[in-house]
Amino acid sequence: MITLEHEHVTDAHRGEVAAAFDSSPWLRAKTDTSGGMVDAVDCLKGANFFRVLDDGRAVAFFVLRMHFRGERRAAEVTLAHGRAGFDLVEGVLPLIERMCRGVGCGNVRIETRRAGLMKKLERAGYEQASVILSKELQ
Repeated sequence: MITLEHEHVTDAHRGEVAAAFDSSPWLRAKTDTSGGMVDAVDCLKGANFFRVLDDGRAVAFFVLRMHFRGERRAAEVTLAHGRAGFDLVEGVLPLIERMCRGVGCGNVRIETRRAGLMKKLERAGYEQASVILSKELQ
């Protein structure tokens, strides 16, 4: 059974996030959507850390930040990482959506540069909300 467990962010969590996303230039290039301006640990600021458990065994984590404007609530998955014996998008995303709906969110936002994840998210009903273009200046 897949469950989600909220954990208060500690230095150990910051270390885990840094190791997962910023420990090598290859990892950073694969996942960074900020053009090198933000470290993964910065994505924990003002956000909530959740552990994904499969029959009590930790298999992944994600970080969720809430946004409020008047009565409107939206959730943003700022980080997600893990490896499991099942498709994490298929198995965990519906749980995240249900949790967000339960606290009154009208939508969930996920920013990624990973083409395979984009395809999975589109199959789950997500659509492109914007496009960010970038150019390195000489």
